Amino acid sequence: MTSSSPKALPTPAELERHLEHFVNVTLLGGGTAVGRDTRLFEDGYMNSLRILDLIAMVEKTLGRRIPDRSVRLANFRTIATIVQVFHPDAGAVAASAPDLLFERRADRSRFASPIEMLRQRGDVTVIGAGRVALAGVALQVFDAVDDTVVRWAESLGAPEHRYPSLIDAAVLERAGQSPGVISSPPVIPRYARDDKAAFSPAVCYHAYPEWSGKAIGDSPTLLTARGHCYRHEDGNHVPLERLWEFTMREIIVMGTRQQVEDVRQSLVRQVTTLVDALELDASIETAADPFFVAGDEGRRLMQQAGALKYELRLAVDATGRTIAVASFNHHHDFFGTRFGIRLADDAPAHTGCVAFGLERWVLALFAQHGVDHHAWPNAPRAWLDAALRRPGRGAGA
Repeated sequence: MTSSSPKALPTPAELERHLEHFVNVTLLGGGTAVGRDTRLFEDGYMNSLRILDLIAMVEKTLGRRIPDRSVRLANFRTIATIVQVFHPDAGAVAASAPDLLFERRADRSRFASPIEMLRQRGDVTVIGAGRVALAGVALQVFDAVDDTVVRWAESLGAPEHRYPSLIDAAVLERAGQSPGVISSPPVIPRYARDDKAAFSPAVCYHAYPEWSGKAIGDSPTLLTARGHCYRHEDGNHVPLERLWEFTMREIIVMGTRQQVEDVRQSLVRQVTTLVDALELDASIETAADPFFVAGDEGRRLMQQAGALKYELRLAVDATGRTIAVASFNHHHDFFGTRFGIRLADDAPAHTGCVAFGLERWVLALFAQHGVDHHAWPNAPRAWLDAALRRPGRGAGA
């Protein structure tokens, strides 16, 4: 009995032709003309199901696995890119590090841990597992960050909304989350007195039911809200950094893909300007949400490969360790489809949100500039003073 010979590897040109046929016919049903240089993600041709099928096709054709860390926009931007990066005869190396949008470095030798000094001064009080109270200058910094984001929201025409901490469990399940069963202990805790309610893990989940079954006009719909969010992360809690209950300021947008992306990119520019002004050690890079469950693998890889989530990370100690203090999210048409939010042409709306973890901003500013705000560099000190003098500050309090 003779053994069959191994399947011949296609040439780079053959792989390119196979990919063009697969994308156009198998994934898109034959109604499009995606070419070798068409932007697969940025032009809206990929979704969470198609990315899984595309990766599986490349792996099967080349006979090797593509590691998750290589599923990046830099490697999957076009069909030509995929061939260049993953075909062994093309000679390119797949990117494994996050795509970096922005980076600013500072002198980390002066960084220090501020928590104990803030606790001694009474600015931060740990009142329970994963819960803190703020007062004094810590609360002033908290309000100043919030005030800055509120002014950005006002410039975009995003009115203020107010939502409760509790959210219907049915809304979370409709949004692709399952309170009480995501992990053990659960990431999203249920409200102990009502199994039909849960503590909300993000502010934006409250907004989508308001527009359920409605159509968005020609202009994007925007709003901003500040609220308490809850995530029970394996019992770990670190004051200001990893809290079970924390405060999020979000700017939420619904509209076309381009309208959502325009808002997201405008806020990336606003944040980079602020980071420069505050003289912060920071970076903005692509990311993926860490609490996707196994069934959400396509969503995670779509988010990662499509650069649909950016994180602003600020350094918090002399080793250069960073924490995420803001995220810039483009949800594609996921929530538009789930909640029946439509565009004028009846297509599902795209949604996005830019979220700021206010307690983490407090930690990073004190870690980088010190707990004595009078000794801060001139520009950050002037920013704080101006925010505190502004009439009507703390509108989201």
